[in-house]
Amino acid sequence: MSDRPETETSMTDPAALAQLQAEAAAAASAPDLRERVKALTARMLHERRLMLEDVRAIVTAVTTGVGEGLGARGGEIREGLKQAFAGIDDAVGSAAQAASYALQEAVSKGREFKDNELKTSLEQLRDLESQLVDTLRQTAEQSGGKLREELDSLATHLRNSGTHTGEQVREALQQLARGVRASAEAGRAGLSESAGTAVDRLAQVASGVLEALSESLKRQSERLRS
Repeated sequence: MSDRPETETSMTDPAALAQLQAEAAAAASAPDLRERVKALTARMLHERRLMLEDVRAIVTAVTTGVGEGLGARGGEIREGLKQAFAGIDDAVGSAAQAASYALQEAVSKGREFKDNELKTSLEQLRDLESQLVDTLRQTAEQSGGKLREELDSLATHLRNSGTHTGEQVREALQQLARGVRASAEAGRAGLSESAGTAVDRLAQVASGVLEALSESLKRQSERLRS
């Protein structure tokens, strides 16, 4: 969730997105669509920093590709889109949980965070659910015919019911808050005064941000379901 390595290809690269969309279209013909899409999405998220820019690009490309593949195949596309999004949701939720674990491990090892760095990382997690639903709706607006209708219907359903990613994020933030507090309490023992002060300060920053994000998540969840 920090700056990406210079050698890492951005998912805003047109060639990378075109390739991803083509692979997603091919996956639409597979009997195990959910697992294929999950594996495809997870591969694209692997070793990335879970930047919202990348998540939006990945979701758009995969959803558009699957929609094209389902449309070319003919017949009912509603169930196929549901399975495809479930695969996306599984992969993004797992990536969010892994990102939370990485943050918690960094905190437990006493890594020093800049206030804004920690806040930005936590906000990336907080915004994942709304970004997934919003991106699905935006993809619907850019589509046509039956695909637009079904994507819009799916987005509306998810706004009301929530996503697996949202559940994973809420659980991850709760675990992170507990981990930060535990690390702060354990870290004071045997540390120099300056190091102990740094741990306390990190705990205060993280706990304060998490408390604010908890309220924001609650409001966001209510808004998604309104």
